Amino acid sequence: MKVPIGLRAVLVAVLSTLLFVGLAGSASAAPPTKAPAAAECADRGVPLSKISIQLYTFADYIGDDAGSQARHEEVLRRLAEMGYRNVEPYTLSGWTAEEYAALLDEYGLKASARHVDVGSPANPTDIEQIIADNRVLGIKYFGSGSTAGAPWIGELETEADWIAYAEYLDAVGEQARQAGQTLFIHNHDFEFSTVFGDRTAFDILMQHTQKKNVVSQLDLYWVAFAGLDPVDVIEEYGKRIKLLHVKDLNPALDNRIEIVGRGSLDFPAIFAAAQHVRYYVVEHDPRFGDPTFDPFEAAQAGLDYLTSVTY
Repeated sequence: MKVPIGLRAVLVAVLSTLLFVGLAGSASAAPPTKAPAAAECADRGVPLSKISIQLYTFADYIGDDAGSQARHEEVLRRLAEMGYRNVEPYTLSGWTAEEYAALLDEYGLKASARHVDVGSPANPTDIEQIIADNRVLGIKYFGSGSTAGAPWIGELETEADWIAYAEYLDAVGEQARQAGQTLFIHNHDFEFSTVFGDRTAFDILMQHTQKKNVVSQLDLYWVAFAGLDPVDVIEEYGKRIKLLHVKDLNPALDNRIEIVGRGSLDFPAIFAAAQHVRYYVVEHDPRFGDPTFDPFEAAQAGLDYLTSVTY
């Protein structure tokens, strides 16, 4: 077993030559020069068929009140107009799976994956219903937005707790595999900063699940925030990493999440190491209550970057 990578700062080159386009009609001011459009980058970048966006980017905008469905639909419409072909839902906003599938179809979108609570040993959930809904939605990949080891959940404290959780996920993953679907683990920083001997919690999750049952949706920002180089993690776990959450890190602003391409992560190096990945998923966690953050700008800039980046 390879000793887990020690904490260290991520020192990468700022991609200063790229310019980004502001979304027309956005509350944010548009940059003076327009970035290359996807059509102008047809011979470069990530194919549109492999680009998606995690809709949690719009969580503050969508909300969960009586108007959430209308705003959710507006998000889908505007993403389709930008050129997105895939989305990754984190909520169905009260629609049934059938209703949501019809809505995606109306806007020419597909659900590349889904964040949905898959439970834990202490709090199991109805996996059969999730699998049934996924089948209606056309979703192959799914998993919780966070592991049960999150500090705000507090279920996993010991190494034995993490092992038991991994074994639970492996059983869920086997159930999913038998239904033609794939369970993934989505990380934050604590899976890498929680260490037992020479193993991180992420190591434990990978070692105590079978690759045929459980894969990784690697969140690049949180890997870097924990002090690791995403390239090292990708090289260690290889084809078990099937999806990437592509979001950037700004070291000049207390390592906050940044719009893709405007921070310090070396995406060309990361993508070169991860060419086996199925989906590159743009994400920017909401800055709840911050009127200066425009999730539509983040979505447009992320798409422009991914369709033009060379690696």
